[in-house]
Amino acid sequence: MYKPAPARPKKTSITRTRTGCWECRRRRVKCDERKPVCGRCERLGGECKQKTGFRFCQVYGQDVAERPISNRENVQPEPGLKHPTACRSSENGPELSPDASASHHLAVVQRAAQAATGHSTLAIPQILMPRANPADAVRFYSMAWDWQCIPQLASMLHAGGASPLRSSPLLRDMMAAVSASHLSRTSPQRRLLMPTHKENFRPNPAHESVSQEFYGSVMKKMARWSAQDFGAHPILGLAVLTLFCLVEASMGSFQAFGLHYDGATKLIDNYATTALAQDTQACALLGHLVEVRMQMWWRRVYFGTPNFHRHRPKVSLDPAFRSLTGLQSRRTSILLILCESHRINNAAIIAHWDRCSDSFVEATRTGNVQPIIEPFEQMIHEEEETLDCWCRTYPFSGGVEQAQATFCAPSARLKVLPLHMASHTETMDFAYYVASRVLQSRGPLYSLTLHDAEEIHRAYTDVEFWIHLLLRVLAGMNWKDCVRYNMYTIGITGVLLACLLRSHDRRIGLWCETWLQGCLDGSSLEEGSFPVFQTMAIIRLINKERSRGRDTFGLFQTVEDGGGSGKFGSYQSQALSSLL
Repeated sequence: MYKPAPARPKKTSITRTRTGCWECRRRRVKCDERKPVCGRCERLGGECKQKTGFRFCQVYGQDVAERPISNRENVQPEPGLKHPTACRSSENGPELSPDASASHHLAVVQRAAQAATGHSTLAIPQILMPRANPADAVRFYSMAWDWQCIPQLASMLHAGGASPLRSSPLLRDMMAAVSASHLSRTSPQRRLLMPTHKENFRPNPAHESVSQEFYGSVMKKMARWSAQDFGAHPILGLAVLTLFCLVEASMGSFQAFGLHYDGATKLIDNYATTALAQDTQACALLGHLVEVRMQMWWRRVYFGTPNFHRHRPKVSLDPAFRSLTGLQSRRTSILLILCESHRINNAAIIAHWDRCSDSFVEATRTGNVQPIIEPFEQMIHEEEETLDCWCRTYPFSGGVEQAQATFCAPSARLKVLPLHMASHTETMDFAYYVASRVLQSRGPLYSLTLHDAEEIHRAYTDVEFWIHLLLRVLAGMNWKDCVRYNMYTIGITGVLLACLLRSHDRRIGLWCETWLQGCLDGSSLEEGSFPVFQTMAIIRLINKERSRGRDTFGLFQTVEDGGGSGKFGSYQSQALSSLL
């Protein structure tokens, strides 16, 4: 009846397309998108360039094939094991029953944990970090805990006398959170499209997400605890709060750390006279808690504003902790002395700065320097006596406190002979001892009012003896041990930076820069939970200023930032745009 409507005439012969090869798009003709060469490019004999889309994914290195061994049991991973970032959890967090997994997963998890604690943590295959089976995830991170977390804390929470504590699902969850956080911090991954070299790497996001999930699960369960629960299980509550503090310390969250630390202090205050008074586990846990608190104190000092340093209270044990017998260990005692000596030294420098007016400078030319040192003389003397008592109570093996530093002529190149000690723990204790002597030296404080170069050189004689001795300790240390064992204590790089600010010899700064540059291997971006590249930048800044004839006694921020914004997904919490 009616004919079909005529075809709609085209206004132009151009065919536009958002797909196809580059040549067809340039000519504005339709492309048949055949692979590898489209029909038009094949007919014309031109080059067919195809546009490929981006596909974002988590990439891991290739597995290292093990050499086959005869009569060896081949353990095949189950196909159900998936990557830890692609699984949902229940409302109460992952259920972590130890009997939920088949026993034949154990060998796979053991090899995974061993691989995760080695030097190639970036090459962990997906099947070796299970999340589909929560029990295997807990077993994986628990084994990694035993091999790479705090040795003393791991042995204390291991099987044996503390087996009831270790068998608690709540504590196992929290240990998995700490272990995953530790693995994420020690497994840097390169970012994409980051313009500055400082932000080229970030912690491993897979381990970091697992840590946060376990952390949130334990937090929800602990929120349901009543006063009766804490009274029935005070050691368990203290252990979980201590592990909370470890996670927040590694993440650089000062506010959350203070919240958990105050909770532990209140717990000790409530139950110290009953359940915790003579408990060795409680003393060991509190020792680690004090140690990580001193680390947070040190990181808060580097870097703050001058006004922040003016109002710092005395560094001492909390009154609630003093009722526990045996808490004053070798490590906690020396850290308290070190931090208090640093506080007094900084306060003296700030006091000199505040009083450095024209009239005061004129008075110092007459030799009246006592008003600066007098208010701090008695405090420094008390810390010296405390350090002498500590040295008599905890002597070093082999009499290393009598070791001599090697001095050279000012024009000669600095020679540093390595000083080796029995263990990493003893080496760090000796480094803290030497740094305390440096911070208690009065020479740098007196030199602030001196003008004669010879007098300034004599004022630094004693302090530079101790700094040379510290350099010998650094030369004999294993950097990988520092990265591994100093995660929750004051790092050797932080101690080095504090002592470098009290030196006057330019050769010391150049030696420190060379030594730290040799330690930057790309796999260890923080030591003592402090970014190593930031320490390196500060040391270079100090050396640059001293090469221009400007001595540096302290470093402060111009704007108070409260310690930074945390280190979630990053290795630094403070953006140091300007220093004073």
